[in-house]
Amino acid sequence: MPSPFNTNRPQTLYAGLVLLTVAVLFGGASRYEVGTTILPRLTALAAIVYLFWPRHRSAIWVERGELIFWAVLFALPLVQLIPLPWSVWTALPGRGLAKQVFTALGDKPWLPISLSPSRTLDFLLALFVPFAAWLLGSHLDYPGRTIILRAMLAWALVSAVLGLVQLALGAGSQVYFYAITNDDSSVGFFANANHLGLFLAGGIVIALAWLADSMTATGRIIAPAAIACVLAICVMLFGIAGTSSRAAAIFSVIALLAGLAMLPLERVGLKRRHVLGGAAIATLTLVSGLGLVLSGRLLSNRFQIEDGTQDRIEFIPQLVHAASDFFPFGSGLGTFEPIFKSYEPPNTLSFGYWNQAHQDYLQTAIEGGLVGILLILAFLTWFAVRVILIWYMGNKSSRVRRQQATSALFIALISAHGLGDYPLRTGTISCLFGFLAAFITAPRNGKSSSRPRLGGDLGEVDFGVYQQNDMVPIKEVGRGIAAQGGDHYS
Repeated sequence: MPSPFNTNRPQTLYAGLVLLTVAVLFGGASRYEVGTTILPRLTALAAIVYLFWPRHRSAIWVERGELIFWAVLFALPLVQLIPLPWSVWTALPGRGLAKQVFTALGDKPWLPISLSPSRTLDFLLALFVPFAAWLLGSHLDYPGRTIILRAMLAWALVSAVLGLVQLALGAGSQVYFYAITNDDSSVGFFANANHLGLFLAGGIVIALAWLADSMTATGRIIAPAAIACVLAICVMLFGIAGTSSRAAAIFSVIALLAGLAMLPLERVGLKRRHVLGGAAIATLTLVSGLGLVLSGRLLSNRFQIEDGTQDRIEFIPQLVHAASDFFPFGSGLGTFEPIFKSYEPPNTLSFGYWNQAHQDYLQTAIEGGLVGILLILAFLTWFAVRVILIWYMGNKSSRVRRQQATSALFIALISAHGLGDYPLRTGTISCLFGFLAAFITAPRNGKSSSRPRLGGDLGEVDFGVYQQNDMVPIKEVGRGIAAQGGDHYS
Protein backbone atom coordinates (compact mmCIF):
# COMPACT_ATOMS: atom_id res chain seq x y z
CA MET A 1 0.00 0.00 0.00
CA PRO A 2 1.54 3.33 -0.97
CA SER A 3 2.27 5.88 1.70
CA PRO A 4 -0.17 8.79 1.99
CA PHE A 5 2.82 11.08 2.50
CA ASN A 6 5.06 12.23 -0.33
CA THR A 7 8.27 11.23 1.41
CA ASN A 8 10.83 8.52 0.84
CA ARG A 9 11.05 7.71 4.58
CA PRO A 10 7.42 7.32 5.69
CA GLN A 11 8.26 5.12 8.70
CA THR A 12 10.61 7.76 10.10
CA LEU A 13 7.91 10.37 9.52
CA TYR A 14 5.32 8.26 11.36
CA ALA A 15 7.72 7.91 14.30
CA GLY A 16 8.31 11.67 14.31
CA LEU A 17 4.58 12.43 14.30
CA VAL A 18 3.97 10.03 17.18
CA LEU A 19 6.81 11.56 19.22
CA LEU A 20 5.55 15.08 18.53
CA THR A 21 1.99 14.16 19.50
CA VAL A 22 2.97 12.48 22.76
CA ALA A 23 5.32 15.35 23.64
CA VAL A 24 2.58 17.95 23.09
CA LEU A 25 -0.07 16.01 25.02
CA PHE A 26 2.04 14.92 27.99
CA GLY A 27 5.21 17.04 28.03
CA GLY A 28 3.88 20.44 29.06
CA ALA A 29 5.23 20.50 32.62
CA SER A 30 8.75 21.00 33.94
CA ARG A 31 8.32 20.04 37.59
CA TYR A 32 10.30 17.10 38.86
CA GLU A 33 7.31 15.32 40.41
CA VAL A 34 4.93 15.38 37.41
CA GLY A 35 4.34 11.78 36.38
CA THR A 36 3.21 12.34 32.77
CA THR A 37 6.75 13.34 31.73
CA ILE A 38 7.63 9.65 31.56
CA LEU A 39 5.45 9.13 28.45
CA PRO A 40 7.42 11.38 26.04
CA ARG A 41 10.66 9.82 27.34
CA LEU A 42 9.47 6.27 26.73
CA THR A 43 8.25 7.29 23.26
CA ALA A 44 11.64 8.89 22.55
CA LEU A 45 13.50 5.73 23.62
CA ALA A 46 11.23 3.63 21.39
CA ALA A 47 11.92 6.00 18.47
CA ILE A 48 15.69 5.72 18.97
CA VAL A 49 15.50 1.92 19.09
CA TYR A 50 13.34 2.00 15.96
CA LEU A 51 15.92 4.05 14.06
CA PHE A 52 18.72 1.64 14.91
CA TRP A 53 16.69 -1.51 14.34
CA PRO A 54 18.66 -3.72 11.87
CA ARG A 55 15.63 -4.67 9.75
CA HIS A 56 15.56 -1.17 8.25
CA ARG A 57 18.73 -2.03 6.30
CA SER A 58 19.64 1.64 6.02
CA ALA A 59 22.37 3.86 7.36
CA ILE A 60 22.11 6.35 10.19
CA TRP A 61 23.88 9.61 9.38
CA VAL A 62 24.73 12.45 11.71
CA GLU A 63 27.15 15.33 11.49
CA ARG A 64 30.37 14.84 13.42
CA GLY A 65 30.17 18.14 15.30
CA GLU A 66 26.58 17.55 16.36
CA LEU A 67 27.41 14.02 17.51
CA ILE A 68 30.22 15.36 19.70
CA PHE A 69 27.86 17.96 21.18
CA TRP A 70 25.27 15.33 22.10
CA ALA A 71 27.93 13.00 23.48
CA VAL A 72 29.24 15.71 25.80
CA LEU A 73 25.71 16.73 26.79
CA PHE A 74 24.83 13.18 27.82
CA ALA A 75 28.22 12.65 29.46
CA LEU A 76 27.84 15.67 31.76
CA PRO A 77 25.00 14.31 33.96
CA LEU A 78 26.55 10.82 33.85
CA VAL A 79 29.82 12.16 35.24
CA GLN A 80 27.91 14.17 37.84
CA LEU A 81 26.36 10.91 39.09
CA ILE A 82 29.68 9.09 39.70
CA PRO A 83 30.28 8.64 43.48
CA LEU A 84 33.49 10.28 44.75
CA PRO A 85 35.49 9.64 47.93
CA TRP A 86 34.66 11.91 50.86
CA SER A 87 38.01 13.68 50.68
CA VAL A 88 37.51 14.46 46.98
CA TRP A 89 33.85 15.42 47.33
CA THR A 90 34.45 17.86 50.18
CA ALA A 91 37.15 19.59 48.09
CA LEU A 92 34.57 20.50 45.43
CA PRO A 93 33.35 24.13 45.48
CA GLY A 94 29.97 24.84 47.07
CA ARG A 95 29.82 21.77 49.31
CA GLY A 96 30.35 23.63 52.62
CA LEU A 97 26.77 23.46 53.89
CA ALA A 98 26.29 19.82 52.93
CA LYS A 99 29.66 18.96 54.50
CA GLN A 100 28.52 20.47 57.79
CA VAL A 101 25.35 18.36 57.74
CA PHE A 102 27.19 15.08 57.14
CA THR A 103 29.85 15.97 59.69
CA ALA A 104 27.17 16.63 62.31
CA LEU A 105 25.72 13.20 61.53
CA GLY A 106 29.15 11.63 61.87
CA ASP A 107 28.98 10.20 58.35
CA LYS A 108 31.55 10.44 55.55
CA PRO A 109 29.95 8.69 52.55
CA TRP A 110 31.00 8.57 48.93
CA LEU A 111 28.94 11.18 47.12
CA PRO A 112 28.53 12.33 43.47
CA ILE A 113 29.04 15.84 42.14
CA SER A 114 25.28 16.25 41.95
CA LEU A 115 23.73 17.40 45.21
CA SER A 116 20.46 15.75 44.17
CA PRO A 117 21.28 12.59 42.17
CA SER A 118 17.62 11.70 41.57
CA ARG A 119 17.00 15.06 39.90
CA THR A 120 20.13 14.75 37.77
CA LEU A 121 19.03 11.28 36.67
CA ASP A 122 15.64 12.77 35.78
CA PHE A 123 17.42 15.44 33.70
CA LEU A 124 19.43 12.73 31.93
CA LEU A 125 16.27 10.84 30.98
CA ALA A 126 14.65 14.08 29.77
CA LEU A 127 17.49 14.54 27.25
CA PHE A 128 16.25 11.56 25.24
CA VAL A 129 13.21 13.54 24.03
CA PRO A 130 15.09 16.28 22.11
CA PHE A 131 17.76 13.77 21.08
CA ALA A 132 15.18 11.45 19.48
CA ALA A 133 13.48 14.41 17.78
CA TRP A 134 16.83 15.56 16.38
CA LEU A 135 17.70 12.07 15.12
CA LEU A 136 14.32 11.61 13.43
CA GLY A 137 14.36 15.12 11.97
CA SER A 138 17.87 14.64 10.60
CA HIS A 139 16.70 11.67 8.53
CA LEU A 140 13.60 13.25 7.03
CA ASP A 141 13.58 14.67 3.53
CA TYR A 142 12.02 18.01 2.62
CA PRO A 143 8.40 16.73 2.34
CA GLY A 144 8.72 14.85 5.65
CA ARG A 145 10.02 17.93 7.43
CA THR A 146 7.21 20.01 5.92
CA ILE A 147 4.65 17.61 7.39
CA ILE A 148 6.25 17.78 10.84
CA LEU A 149 6.19 21.59 10.73
CA ARG A 150 2.55 21.60 9.69
CA ALA A 151 1.78 19.15 12.50
CA MET A 152 3.38 21.66 14.89
CA LEU A 153 1.08 24.34 13.45
CA ALA A 154 -1.95 22.08 13.87
CA TRP A 155 -1.10 21.39 17.51
CA ALA A 156 -0.51 25.10 18.09
CA LEU A 157 -4.02 25.84 16.81
CA VAL A 158 -5.53 23.09 18.97
CA SER A 159 -3.61 24.43 21.97
CA ALA A 160 -4.82 27.98 21.29
CA VAL A 161 -8.47 26.89 21.13
CA LEU A 162 -8.06 24.77 24.27
CA GLY A 163 -6.49 27.74 26.05
CA LEU A 164 -9.45 29.97 25.16
CA VAL A 165 -11.85 27.29 26.45
CA GLN A 166 -9.86 27.16 29.70
CA LEU A 167 -10.12 30.92 30.04
CA ALA A 168 -13.86 30.84 29.40
CA LEU A 169 -14.57 28.08 31.95
CA GLY A 170 -12.39 29.70 34.61
CA ALA A 171 -10.06 28.49 37.35
CA GLY A 172 -10.64 25.01 38.68
CA SER A 173 -12.18 23.65 35.48
CA GLN A 174 -11.33 20.14 34.36
CA VAL A 175 -9.64 21.37 31.17
CA TYR A 176 -6.59 22.50 33.17
CA PHE A 177 -4.45 19.37 33.15
CA TYR A 178 -1.87 20.20 35.83
CA ALA A 179 -2.39 20.78 39.54
CA ILE A 180 0.14 23.64 39.63
CA THR A 181 -0.63 25.90 36.69
CA ASN A 182 -1.65 29.42 35.65
CA ASP A 183 -5.38 28.78 36.12
CA ASP A 184 -6.27 32.42 35.44
CA SER A 185 -4.84 32.30 31.90
CA SER A 186 -4.73 30.17 28.77
CA VAL A 187 -2.19 27.38 29.11
CA GLY A 188 -3.36 24.79 26.57
CA PHE A 189 -1.51 21.53 27.09
CA PHE A 190 1.15 23.31 29.17
CA ALA A 191 1.38 24.06 32.87
CA ASN A 192 2.80 27.53 32.20
CA ALA A 193 1.03 30.19 30.13
CA ASN A 194 4.33 31.65 28.90
CA HIS A 195 5.21 28.36 27.23
CA LEU A 196 1.90 28.24 25.38
CA GLY A 197 2.52 31.81 24.20
CA LEU A 198 5.94 30.85 22.88
CA PHE A 199 4.48 27.84 21.05
CA LEU A 200 1.83 30.02 19.41
CA ALA A 201 4.37 32.65 18.36
CA GLY A 202 6.35 29.92 16.61
CA GLY A 203 3.12 28.72 15.00
CA ILE A 204 2.66 32.16 13.43
CA VAL A 205 6.02 31.82 11.67
CA ILE A 206 5.07 28.36 10.37
CA ALA A 207 1.68 29.59 9.13
CA LEU A 208 3.22 32.43 7.12
CA ALA A 209 5.91 30.10 5.73
CA TRP A 210 3.14 27.76 4.57
CA LEU A 211 1.44 30.64 2.74
CA ALA A 212 4.79 31.62 1.22
CA ASP A 213 5.25 28.05 -0.08
CA SER A 214 1.85 28.24 -1.74
CA MET A 215 2.77 31.54 -3.39
CA THR A 216 6.12 30.15 -4.55
CA ALA A 217 4.53 27.04 -6.05
CA THR A 218 1.75 28.86 -7.94
CA GLY A 219 3.24 32.29 -8.62
CA ARG A 220 0.11 33.96 -7.26
CA ILE A 221 -1.81 34.50 -4.06
CA ILE A 222 -4.44 31.76 -3.69
CA ALA A 223 -7.44 33.15 -1.81
CA PRO A 224 -8.28 29.99 0.22
CA ALA A 225 -4.67 29.63 1.36
CA ALA A 226 -4.44 33.31 2.33
CA ILE A 227 -7.76 33.19 4.22
CA ALA A 228 -6.74 30.02 6.05
CA CYS A 229 -3.42 31.60 7.02
CA VAL A 230 -5.08 34.77 8.31
CA LEU A 231 -7.64 32.79 10.31
CA ALA A 232 -4.93 30.59 11.83
CA ILE A 233 -2.90 33.64 12.84
CA CYS A 234 -5.97 35.30 14.36
CA VAL A 235 -6.69 32.19 16.45
CA MET A 236 -3.10 32.13 17.70
CA LEU A 237 -3.11 35.86 18.45
CA PHE A 238 -6.29 35.42 20.51
CA GLY A 239 -4.57 32.51 22.22
CA ILE A 240 -1.55 34.68 23.02
CA ALA A 241 -3.85 37.35 24.43
CA GLY A 242 -5.32 34.69 26.70
CA THR A 243 -1.89 33.81 28.08
CA SER A 244 -1.20 37.36 29.33
CA SER A 245 2.45 36.68 28.43
CA ARG A 246 4.39 39.86 27.67
CA ALA A 247 7.18 37.80 26.11
CA ALA A 248 4.69 36.06 23.83
CA ALA A 249 3.21 39.42 22.80
CA ILE A 250 6.66 40.65 21.80
CA PHE A 251 7.48 37.36 20.06
CA SER A 252 4.21 37.46 18.13
CA VAL A 253 5.18 40.80 16.57
CA ILE A 254 8.65 39.47 15.72
CA ALA A 255 7.06 36.34 14.24
CA LEU A 256 4.64 38.38 12.12
CA LEU A 257 7.35 40.67 10.78
CA ALA A 258 9.76 37.81 10.06
CA GLY A 259 7.02 35.69 8.51
CA LEU A 260 5.80 38.52 6.30
CA ALA A 261 9.40 39.08 5.17
CA MET A 262 9.46 35.49 3.86
CA LEU A 263 6.47 36.03 1.55
CA PRO A 264 7.62 36.10 -2.11
CA LEU A 265 5.54 39.17 -2.90
CA GLU A 266 7.63 40.23 -5.88
CA ARG A 267 7.22 36.78 -7.39
CA VAL A 268 3.45 37.22 -7.47
CA GLY A 269 3.72 40.48 -9.37
CA LEU A 270 3.98 43.20 -6.72
CA LYS A 271 6.48 45.95 -7.44
CA ARG A 272 9.46 46.40 -5.15
CA ARG A 273 8.47 49.89 -4.00
CA HIS A 274 5.03 48.60 -3.07
CA VAL A 275 6.57 45.75 -1.11
CA LEU A 276 8.90 48.08 0.77
CA GLY A 277 6.10 50.54 1.49
CA GLY A 278 3.84 47.78 2.74
CA ALA A 279 6.64 46.42 4.93
CA ALA A 280 7.15 49.85 6.50
CA ILE A 281 3.43 50.25 7.20
CA ALA A 282 3.16 46.73 8.65
CA THR A 283 6.16 47.30 10.91
CA LEU A 284 4.86 50.63 12.18
CA THR A 285 1.38 49.20 12.77
CA LEU A 286 2.55 46.10 14.63
CA VAL A 287 5.09 47.92 16.78
CA SER A 288 2.53 50.61 17.66
CA GLY A 289 -0.05 47.97 18.51
CA LEU A 290 2.48 46.17 20.71
CA GLY A 291 3.22 49.40 22.54
CA LEU A 292 -0.48 49.99 23.22
CA VAL A 293 -0.93 46.44 24.49
CA LEU A 294 2.10 46.45 26.78
CA SER A 295 1.21 49.91 28.14
CA GLY A 296 -2.26 48.71 29.09
CA ARG A 297 -4.18 50.97 26.73
CA LEU A 298 -5.49 47.88 24.93
CA LEU A 299 -6.78 44.59 26.44
CA SER A 300 -7.41 46.15 29.88
CA ASN A 301 -3.92 45.82 31.34
CA ARG A 302 -3.90 42.11 30.60
CA PHE A 303 -0.17 42.27 29.89
CA GLN A 304 0.78 44.33 32.93
CA ILE A 305 4.04 43.55 34.75
CA GLU A 306 3.49 41.27 37.76
CA ASP A 307 5.44 41.18 41.00
CA GLY A 308 7.02 37.86 40.04
CA THR A 309 8.63 39.48 37.00
CA GLN A 310 10.38 42.04 39.21
CA ASP A 311 11.55 39.24 41.53
CA ARG A 312 13.24 37.49 38.61
CA ILE A 313 15.34 40.57 37.94
CA GLU A 314 16.17 41.09 41.60
CA PHE A 315 17.28 37.47 42.00
CA ILE A 316 19.90 37.66 39.23
CA PRO A 317 22.71 38.62 41.68
CA GLN A 318 21.86 35.53 43.78
CA LEU A 319 21.94 33.37 40.64
CA VAL A 320 25.33 34.74 39.65
CA HIS A 321 26.57 34.17 43.20
CA ALA A 322 25.40 30.55 43.12
CA ALA A 323 27.03 29.94 39.73
CA SER A 324 30.29 31.35 41.11
CA ASP A 325 30.11 29.20 44.25
CA PHE A 326 29.70 25.93 42.33
CA PHE A 327 32.07 26.78 39.48
CA PRO A 328 33.60 24.89 37.65
CA PHE A 329 31.85 21.57 38.39
CA GLY A 330 28.30 22.77 38.99
CA SER A 331 25.74 21.57 41.52
CA GLY A 332 24.31 18.90 39.23
CA LEU A 333 21.88 19.24 36.33
CA GLY A 334 18.31 19.53 37.58
CA THR A 335 19.26 20.53 41.14
CA PHE A 336 18.29 24.20 41.06
CA GLU A 337 15.19 23.98 43.24
CA PRO A 338 16.83 22.59 46.41
CA ILE A 339 20.04 24.59 45.83
CA PHE A 340 18.37 27.98 45.48
CA LYS A 341 16.63 27.67 48.85
CA SER A 342 19.97 28.40 50.54
CA TYR A 343 20.52 31.51 48.37
CA GLU A 344 17.08 33.09 48.47
CA PRO A 345 17.11 36.40 50.42
CA PRO A 346 15.26 36.22 53.78
CA ASN A 347 12.97 39.14 52.89
CA THR A 348 11.57 37.22 49.91
CA LEU A 349 10.80 33.96 51.73
CA SER A 350 7.21 32.77 51.44
CA PHE A 351 5.18 29.57 51.25
CA GLY A 352 5.90 29.47 47.53
CA TYR A 353 9.16 28.38 45.96
CA TRP A 354 11.06 28.61 42.73
CA ASN A 355 11.27 25.31 40.87
CA GLN A 356 13.34 26.93 38.07
CA ALA A 357 15.56 30.02 37.80
CA HIS A 358 13.50 31.68 35.03
CA GLN A 359 16.89 32.30 33.42
CA ASP A 360 17.94 29.17 31.58
CA TYR A 361 21.47 30.30 30.82
CA LEU A 362 22.34 31.18 34.42
CA GLN A 363 20.62 28.03 35.65
CA THR A 364 22.75 25.94 33.32
CA ALA A 365 25.85 27.70 34.64
CA ILE A 366 24.80 26.86 38.22
CA GLU A 367 23.97 23.23 37.52
CA GLY A 368 26.44 22.39 34.75
CA GLY A 369 29.40 24.57 35.65
CA LEU A 370 32.08 25.20 33.07
CA VAL A 371 30.99 22.36 30.78
CA GLY A 372 27.41 23.68 30.77
CA ILE A 373 28.64 27.15 29.81
CA LEU A 374 30.81 25.71 27.02
CA LEU A 375 27.87 23.69 25.68
CA ILE A 376 25.75 26.85 25.48
CA LEU A 377 28.53 28.72 23.68
CA ALA A 378 29.05 25.78 21.31
CA PHE A 379 25.38 25.66 20.40
CA LEU A 380 25.10 29.43 19.89
CA THR A 381 28.21 29.39 17.69
CA TRP A 382 26.86 26.45 15.66
CA PHE A 383 23.50 28.17 15.32
CA ALA A 384 25.06 31.44 14.18
CA VAL A 385 27.12 29.62 11.56
CA ARG A 386 24.02 27.79 10.31
CA VAL A 387 22.04 31.01 9.98
CA ILE A 388 24.87 32.60 8.02
CA LEU A 389 25.05 29.56 5.73
CA ILE A 390 21.30 29.63 5.17
CA TRP A 391 21.47 33.31 4.30
CA TYR A 392 24.50 33.20 1.99
CA MET A 393 25.10 29.61 0.91
CA GLY A 394 21.82 27.78 1.36
CA ASN A 395 20.11 25.35 -0.98
CA LYS A 396 19.16 26.97 -4.30
CA SER A 397 15.54 26.02 -3.73
CA SER A 398 13.67 28.92 -2.16
CA ARG A 399 11.29 26.50 -0.43
CA VAL A 400 14.09 24.53 1.22
CA ARG A 401 15.78 27.71 2.38
CA ARG A 402 12.46 29.02 3.68
CA GLN A 403 11.96 25.81 5.64
CA GLN A 404 15.40 26.21 7.18
CA ALA A 405 14.78 29.90 7.91
CA THR A 406 11.43 29.07 9.55
CA SER A 407 13.14 26.57 11.85
CA ALA A 408 15.92 29.04 12.64
CA LEU A 409 13.41 31.76 13.55
CA PHE A 410 11.53 29.42 15.88
CA ILE A 411 14.82 28.39 17.52
CA ALA A 412 15.73 32.07 17.96
CA LEU A 413 12.41 32.69 19.76
CA ILE A 414 12.98 29.73 22.09
CA SER A 415 16.56 30.81 22.79
CA ALA A 416 15.48 34.39 23.51
CA HIS A 417 12.72 33.17 25.82
CA GLY A 418 15.36 31.31 27.84
CA LEU A 419 16.71 34.70 28.95
CA GLY A 420 13.69 35.17 31.19
CA ASP A 421 12.09 31.74 31.47
CA TYR A 422 12.77 28.01 31.15
CA PRO A 423 11.04 26.74 27.96
CA LEU A 424 13.53 23.94 27.26
CA ARG A 425 12.82 22.41 30.69
CA THR A 426 9.48 21.17 29.30
CA GLY A 427 9.27 18.02 27.19
CA THR A 428 7.11 19.72 24.56
CA ILE A 429 9.42 22.64 23.81
CA SER A 430 12.54 20.47 24.00
CA CYS A 431 10.97 18.10 21.46
CA LEU A 432 10.15 21.00 19.13
CA PHE A 433 13.68 22.29 19.61
CA GLY A 434 15.18 18.93 18.63
CA PHE A 435 13.19 18.79 15.39
CA LEU A 436 13.95 22.42 14.55
CA ALA A 437 17.68 21.98 15.16
CA ALA A 438 17.65 19.15 12.63
CA PHE A 439 15.59 21.15 10.13
CA ILE A 440 18.09 23.99 9.77
CA THR A 441 20.49 21.51 8.17
CA ALA A 442 20.07 20.37 4.57
CA PRO A 443 17.41 17.66 4.08
CA ARG A 444 18.17 14.31 2.46
CA ASN A 445 16.06 12.66 -0.20
CA GLY A 446 17.82 9.36 -0.62
CA LYS A 447 17.94 9.65 -4.44
CA SER A 448 21.39 11.02 -5.02
CA SER A 449 24.85 10.60 -3.57
CA SER A 450 25.58 14.28 -4.02
CA ARG A 451 25.48 16.57 -1.00
CA PRO A 452 24.32 20.19 -0.89
CA ARG A 453 26.77 22.82 0.24
CA LEU A 454 24.88 23.46 3.46
CA GLY A 455 25.70 20.77 6.00
CA GLY A 456 27.88 18.38 4.07
CA ASP A 457 31.00 20.52 4.23
CA LEU A 458 31.04 20.51 8.02
CA GLY A 459 31.83 16.81 8.39
CA GLU A 460 29.47 13.88 9.03
CA VAL A 461 29.46 10.50 10.73
CA ASP A 462 27.86 7.48 9.08
CA PHE A 463 26.46 4.79 11.38
CA GLY A 464 25.95 2.38 8.53
CA VAL A 465 28.35 2.28 5.57
CA TYR A 466 31.86 3.27 4.51
CA GLN A 467 32.08 6.34 2.33
CA GLN A 468 34.77 8.45 0.76
CA ASN A 469 35.75 11.99 1.75
CA ASP A 470 35.01 12.98 5.35
CA MET A 471 32.54 10.18 6.17
CA VAL A 472 33.58 8.06 9.15
CA PRO A 473 32.01 4.62 9.77
CA ILE A 474 30.98 4.08 13.40
CA LYS A 475 28.71 1.04 13.47
CA GLU A 476 27.41 -1.36 10.82
CA VAL A 477 23.63 -1.35 11.00
CA GLY A 478 22.66 -2.02 7.39
CA ARG A 479 23.59 -1.95 3.74
CA GLY A 480 21.56 0.94 2.40
CA ILE A 481 23.04 4.33 1.70
CA ALA A 482 21.30 7.42 3.01
CA ALA A 483 22.62 10.49 1.23
CA GLN A 484 21.72 14.12 1.22
CA GLY A 485 19.66 15.07 -1.79
CA GLY A 486 20.29 17.55 -4.51
CA ASP A 487 16.68 17.95 -5.59
CA HIS A 488 15.17 21.39 -5.36
CA TYR A 489 11.60 22.19 -4.34
CA SER A 490 10.59 25.41 -6.04
